[in-house]
Amino acid sequence: MNDEVDLAELGQLGDRIGKGGQAVVYLVPGLTLPDVSGPLAYKAYLGQQSAPHGFRAIVRVRSAMDVRDRQRLDTIAAWPARVVRSQGRIVGVLMPLIPDSFFQRRTLPSGRPSRDPREAQNLFVAPELAARLGMPSLTGADRFAVCRDLAGALSFLHAKGIVFGDLNAKNELFRLTPEPTVMLVDCDAVRIRGSAAVVRQLSAPDWDPPEGVVLTQATDVYKLALFVLRVLSPGPQASTARAPERVRRLFDAEGWELLVRSLSARAKDRPAASAWYSYLALRTPRRTSTAVAPMLAARPSEPRPPMVTSGWRRDPATGQWVPAT
Repeated sequence: MNDEVDLAELGQLGDRIGKGGQAVVYLVPGLTLPDVSGPLAYKAYLGQQSAPHGFRAIVRVRSAMDVRDRQRLDTIAAWPARVVRSQGRIVGVLMPLIPDSFFQRRTLPSGRPSRDPREAQNLFVAPELAARLGMPSLTGADRFAVCRDLAGALSFLHAKGIVFGDLNAKNELFRLTPEPTVMLVDCDAVRIRGSAAVVRQLSAPDWDPPEGVVLTQATDVYKLALFVLRVLSPGPQASTARAPERVRRLFDAEGWELLVRSLSARAKDRPAASAWYSYLALRTPRRTSTAVAPMLAARPSEPRPPMVTSGWRRDPATGQWVPAT
């Protein structure tokens, strides 16, 4: 399988469907790939990319898989399927288009229709506020199932020697039908264990692990535990919560031990992502169950996050993180 295509092979690009600080994403209506089911998207990088071999290695992770594993990867991640080159240099990657079911259509207060990625940050909002914002309502079973699916995705990637790295509230998308499912995006920033990351791996504000900037599979598990904690306790301060006592009522002894160990400051204490998947797969309630149990009436106070960290600062008026100046 050829892991590269020339930019000219993409033909006339379609609509621009996304833009970030490092890339612009376009539809590619005129091209199909034999190993990709469905339409494609082209992520065009802004500026010169300095690690072309690294991008090829990420694509090669997928192309080296058998058909079954490749199909599994495509259900859990928007993984680069080809490197795109132009005049001998890497200019972007081709990816399977993220399914429409991971987007939310709603009407804004202004009356304007909106179609946005259904990001994990919406899971941390109090359910009544989420409803007012036009986001879906989740039962307790749905929330456990979303956590289970992310644990399964990380377990799969870890078994393939991948460190996802920058797990955060925006690069995990979710849907509820046909089943609660998570899809990881921005996968060109992953690291293959034993090698350097193509793009520097960072931790988003409020997702930083105790051990600092070097990201590993153990830091992935720490961030998975933060995800579980925050998804299962939506509402005030959920997006910054780190105290496991916040969800103590929701777990039996085994689950509580998993959560506490996963949030340990010592990486060697943390379990594998597969342990989370095994636990949640056996205990996730049916979708017909009631909502997540109420928050504990009294819980230990959590330390207030720092106002400035890693080039970001928290706006005291809005509580949101903005670039430090």
